[in-house]
Amino acid sequence: MHRDSLDFLAPMFPFAHFSEFKILIINQASPDKQLISPYHNIRVINSFETGLSKSRNLALSNAKGVLCVISDDDVVFKPGFDTAILTAFNENPAAALIAFRAENSKGQPYKKYPQERVSNPSALNRLSIMSIEMVVNKKSIDKYRIKFDERFGLGSPFIMGEEAIFVNTLNHRQAKIILEPTTIVTHNAADTHSHISVSGKYYVQGALFSALYGMGWIFWVILKLAFEIKNKKIKINRVLTALKAARNGRKVYLKT
Repeated sequence: MHRDSLDFLAPMFPFAHFSEFKILIINQASPDKQLISPYHNIRVINSFETGLSKSRNLALSNAKGVLCVISDDDVVFKPGFDTAILTAFNENPAAALIAFRAENSKGQPYKKYPQERVSNPSALNRLSIMSIEMVVNKKSIDKYRIKFDERFGLGSPFIMGEEAIFVNTLNHRQAKIILEPTTIVTHNAADTHSHISVSGKYYVQGALFSALYGMGWIFWVILKLAFEIKNKKIKINRVLTALKAARNGRKVYLKT
C-alpha cells in the first residue's frame, strides 16, 4: 500500500536484480501518489480500492504468466525458487495449485509441513495453506473461474480466511492441489491471528467455517477450539466468548 518507489523489491530478491523477474505489482494508492515502473518486466497497477482479496483478484485477472507466484511485499525469495517451481509443475503438469514451504528469519519452517509431496491434501492441510506459499496455474484458475472471496481478507469485513476459501473452491471443483516440500520464501512477520483477540478471531472463524462447510460450521469451530486448548493457545474460560463470537460471525456472514 502507498508505495512510491520500487525500492522495496530489492530486499525481496537478494541474489539478483528484481528486474530479471516478471513482476506485477498491485499498489493500493491514492490518485495523488502513484507508483510508476521504469522497467519493462515490472508492471504496476495503481488501485484506489482497499482490501487484500480485491488486490489478489486484480492481480490474477491481469497476470500474463502461465504460473503465478502470489506474494506479499515483506517476503524474501530463496535462491533457486523459480527453478524449484518449474520442476514441481513439470512433474505435475495437471496441478492447478502447488503450495510450497515458507520459513522464518531463523531458517526454521514457518509451520508444521508434511515431509513428502502430498497430492489432494486433507481438509486440515488445505485450511493451513498461506497465500505466500501458493503458485497457481493461470489457465486452471481461469478455467474454473476461481477468485478470492472479497468478503474475507485484510481490509474486508472478515479479516482472515480468504486463502482457505480459495483453496477449498479449487478442491470442490476437483482441481489438482499439491503440497510440495520445498522452501521458496522467507517470511518474518507474524500472521494476522497473532494480532487479534479471541473474540475477533472466532468472529471470523464462524463466518469462515459457514462459508466452507455450511451447516457443519459448528463442528469445525469446536475442533479448532479443542486444538487451541490442547496447544495452550486459548484458555478454557474463554471458550464461551469464542463460541458467542463465532455464532455472531456466522450470523453476519449469512446476511452477506
